[in-house]
Amino acid sequence: MAQIVRGSDLMLFDGTTNKAFAFATNHTLELSGDVLETSSKDSGKWKSNQITKLSWTITSENLYSEEDYDDLVEKMIARDEFDVIFAIAGNADSDAGVPEGGWTPKANSGYKGKAVITSISVSAQDGQNATYSVNLQGTGALEKITASV
Repeated sequence: MAQIVRGSDLMLFDGTTNKAFAFATNHTLELSGDVLETSSKDSGKWKSNQITKLSWTITSENLYSEEDYDDLVEKMIARDEFDVIFAIAGNADSDAGVPEGGWTPKANSGYKGKAVITSISVSAQDGQNATYSVNLQGTGALEKITASV
């Protein structure tokens, strides 16, 4: 039977270090496809379409950590492409918060690919926790992970 995954267990990792994006509050993975209309006289009153190119993006919202924010800003300024993993944490459900050694991606789970940072913003509202948002654009295939990372 399928198991429902809690949002707190699905995380974004730097695929080079397998380190989770720190203090995350929300991650969003979006896949989209370009549509090519293939209608003809045989289509009748309904349009026909096919998907041509696929693309993917990830948005991550996090509480501000100077070290993590600075690392991402440096990657964006350098226009570096880097590996990302979007997966369930293999050591999820820790009642004590971050496990010793940090979160790790679950083996044989999730998706991986290369991405570039297309935008990063920080918000520092008076009396609130500072936060940042980062948008990643995939540069090539998003692949299902079928082995340990």
